[in-house]
Amino acid sequence: MVFTLAGVGLLMNVLCLGISFTLFSFTLETTGGTGAESDIAKNLTVESRLVGTHTVEYIEETVTETEYVYVVKSVPVELRNFINLEELEKWLHDREDTNIVRFQQTDKVLDCDDFAFELQRKALEDGYITSFEIIGRSEYNELFKTTMPLEQSLHAINLAIIGNNVYYIEPQTDEIVLAAYMD
Repeated sequence: MVFTLAGVGLLMNVLCLGISFTLFSFTLETTGGTGAESDIAKNLTVESRLVGTHTVEYIEETVTETEYVYVVKSVPVELRNFINLEELEKWLHDREDTNIVRFQQTDKVLDCDDFAFELQRKALEDGYITSFEIIGRSEYNELFKTTMPLEQSLHAINLAIIGNNVYYIEPQTDEIVLAAYMD
């Protein structure tokens, strides 16, 4: 009886491992034993046939695939003018504390408009409204401490509105000048 269970166990292991065969038979032989058990075990033959295997069946059919893509969107900032001149000065000062490294292409010249666009972009990122302005040499020389060279007729700067006051900002030096009163 012990050998019969061992034989069935061996057969189950073979089936579980997926070894394929069509007809399998073996005879259990015993040594010793008593009485009828010994006679039955000596003449026992186990035959089996593989009924099923571990098969993978591939069925070709069109499948509509839904793919979920998670996109991080930047939330638009509520844009506003500076509240007062102190806020503008503090923002410009804080911007100075950030080091900017520029890798310039050899065929491109970094000039005033690049600085003005950079200041405008930074203001927008921080939620402030500034504009890009072009100013003539005579007006620039009247308002700012530094003077424009004679060979340069125009200069790019930024403009900020605080209340009813319009201020020009020199993006290369962060100098602020009162340009006009609106009311």
